[in-house]
Amino acid sequence: MNYGRYEILQELGKGAMGVVYKAKDPQINRTIALKILREDRVTSEDFVQRFLKEAMAIGRLSHPNIVTIYDVGQDHDTIYLAMEYLEGRPFNDIIREKNLSFTEIAELAVQLAECLDYAHKKGIVHRDIKPSNIMLSPEGKVKLTDFGIARIEDPAMNQQTRAGEILGTPVYMSPEQVMGQQLDGRSDLYSLGVILYELAAGKRPYSGENLAAIFRAITLDTPEDPGTINPSMPPALASLVMKGLNKDAAQRFQTGEEMAAAYRAFLKKLDSDAAAREAVPKKPPYAAIISGLALIILLFSAGAFYISTHHEESTAPAGTQEIVELTSLNVESEPIGAQIFIDGSFRGKTPLKLDIPLGKHEVRLSLPEYYEWEAQLALEEKGEIPLSVRLVPSE
Repeated sequence: MNYGRYEILQELGKGAMGVVYKAKDPQINRTIALKILREDRVTSEDFVQRFLKEAMAIGRLSHPNIVTIYDVGQDHDTIYLAMEYLEGRPFNDIIREKNLSFTEIAELAVQLAECLDYAHKKGIVHRDIKPSNIMLSPEGKVKLTDFGIARIEDPAMNQQTRAGEILGTPVYMSPEQVMGQQLDGRSDLYSLGVILYELAAGKRPYSGENLAAIFRAITLDTPEDPGTINPSMPPALASLVMKGLNKDAAQRFQTGEEMAAAYRAFLKKLDSDAAAREAVPKKPPYAAIISGLALIILLFSAGAFYISTHHEESTAPAGTQEIVELTSLNVESEPIGAQIFIDGSFRGKTPLKLDIPLGKHEVRLSLPEYYEWEAQLALEEKGEIPLSVRLVPSE
């Protein structure tokens, strides 16, 4: 079946207004997405206008993160839009998989905030930012789709939304959208904040058993800090997400560019922290000896144990059984996993707690690609004695 010159290949999905097909433009041998207004919607002037409005909204925009529209036409008693065919997955699939790193989440935030900033500067407020309207390509590029209920700031156009009318997807609406107030770009940025919360925390900021409960939560409740839900989240990222969900639009990010800049700064801080960790200066071979001596001196001054060069004879009377007193040695190393040898016998790998007799012992730590650490320790007190060793790379 054809619509205009476009050959239908397969159905991709259905929505409230139309059906989307994968199709082919034979004139230029290009694969496209063909969105067709459902036959039961054609008789509604409201739906027809909204369908055409999407074409007008996207037609105004030319941005790498916004789907491109090629053509609009009529056939089979309905109308259709020929658009860019997107390869990838919608965000709702990605949210379910929960496999994005915090760096990837911040990078996606930058892309989406920048493309929303572009649309807002062109006078278009999307009003339906939600995961199913965002595609992620295999290369990691986002594409914003479905401008069917977008608000276009144009005095020459009739605005379809009446005062108090609510359009959008409830769980991603801003407080002002729920209350049917006049919207600007900050409402779209709030909806993006809900998606980022869901990506980072693994759950939505608001929930409810019915629409009234959801609307109440959006307008009155404060969402749980995502860093509490996911303790591994960097506090700076949790703070950015929560700022995006402020109920007062004046306290949120005021523009997409401001939001993008904040997330870029977060990514830059992550990079600089990682570079600092990797830039630890390498020590010369003799540093292993110095490190070992410094550690022994530190422990000696603390009274935990001392270095002894004198062999102490047993004073147990002949014919009696000597009582062996033990102490606990907590051995840790940086990095972990070093082999522990006590008096030449392998006892395990760090970190490890060992019960060993009081007295003098040879302790050696060994780890591939690091200098061995070795010391003679005289343990004189019962209790828990810490031994923390920083191994030095051999290169």
